[in-house]
Amino acid sequence: MSAKAVIFGLVVCIGALVFALVERDLAWSKVPYDCVDPTERERVRDLALAGIDDGLKKAMTHLFDVWQKDPNTDQPKRAQVGTTNAINAHNRARRLALSWDPPPC
Repeated sequence: MSAKAVIFGLVVCIGALVFALVERDLAWSKVPYDCVDPTERERVRDLALAGIDDGLKKAMTHLFDVWQKDPNTDQPKRAQVGTTNAINAHNRARRLALSWDPPPC
C-alpha cells in the first residue's frame, strides 16, 4: 500500500470522527424549552432583543476604548475586525431570538 493511500485513509477516518463529534455536540446542546404563555413569550423575546442590542453597544464601546488607548498598533484594522464580529453575532442572535418559538401552554 502506498504512503498516499495510507495518508488519504487517515484523513478520511479523522474527518469522519470529527464530523461525528461535532454532530454529537450539536445534539447535546439542544435543551427543550418548557411551554410558555404567548404573552410571556413576547416579553421574553423583547428582553432578549434588548439584551442583544445592549451587548452590541457594549462591544462597540469596548472596541472604541481600546482604539483610543492604543491608536498606533494595528488600528483601525483590529477595531474593524472586532466590529464585523460583533455585528455578525448581533445579527445571528437577533435572528435566533425572532425565530424562538417555544411550545404554548
